Amino acid sequence: MFRKKDAILLLTSYGTMALGIFLPQLAQPLRHAPVTFVMVLLLLSFLAIDMRGLLTHALKAPLATAGLLAVKAVLLPLLVYLLFHLVWPTYELAGMLVAGASTAVLAPFFANLFGADIVLTAAVVILSSLLLPFSLPPLVGILAGKSMDVGIAPMVRMLALMIFVPAILGRGCAKWMPRTTQWLLGNSYPLSLLAVGITNLGVFSRYSGFFLENPQRALEAMAAGGVMVACLMVLAVWYGRRLPLGLRSTSLVCLLFPNYILILAFSCQFFGPVEATFAATYSVPFFLQLLFIRKLGGLA
Repeated sequence: MFRKKDAILLLTSYGTMALGIFLPQLAQPLRHAPVTFVMVLLLLSFLAIDMRGLLTHALKAPLATAGLLAVKAVLLPLLVYLLFHLVWPTYELAGMLVAGASTAVLAPFFANLFGADIVLTAAVVILSSLLLPFSLPPLVGILAGKSMDVGIAPMVRMLALMIFVPAILGRGCAKWMPRTTQWLLGNSYPLSLLAVGITNLGVFSRYSGFFLENPQRALEAMAAGGVMVACLMVLAVWYGRRLPLGLRSTSLVCLLFPNYILILAFSCQFFGPVEATFAATYSVPFFLQLLFIRKLGGLA
């Protein structure tokens, strides 16, 4: 069932995207804010998670966790690349990059929203991020024949900044500032909405000129992203049915929400306009999944 919180999240997401595109001057001070507020989202998630038990929790079902990571890091980008290679070659590299990204730092927020396992989701965010520097560059080289000319060390530093800094701050806040932690947890939903909105404003205001000057290319990239989302939904549901009931909803959240913002940063630096446009516009189908995900996974 589609719920009020889902509707509010969609309105916030698409409303701030539109503001960023059509009123970029409004978001001028926020153009460099997305990474910071992505970290805020993860910090809010880690406030309620015991880091010492996080990996232990994931290892309770080691084969299922390893299988989920293998599907996320290898199978999904491979299948998405083959799909676009056959039906829309322009986006074969762009689709593979986004599909092969680590699980989004927004995933624990979605896990909480949908009643999935937030601790296991956070573990997959961390593990898939650690795996990314060793999984994505070889796929790019083997399948696309291109060199992802980014050193492992810079990629690890970026991921450490985005993942481990908020995780450590979240646990430190929970330990030494319990009253602040309780207030943050009690207001985590509106604070998360604020972080999502500011992130969208920052991203879309930065690319406002491109969207307004090249609406056809932007709409085409959104359509390609929609094709990819539909493909991922089919694959995620197929894979989820092979898992124990308790892991099905969590697998959907982990597989359907890639860290496209990270790929956007990489694409702007190491790839071309097609890859950057695809990553920037992927947020549209990314949030559109909320209309279907409860029904697909039987989520609470």
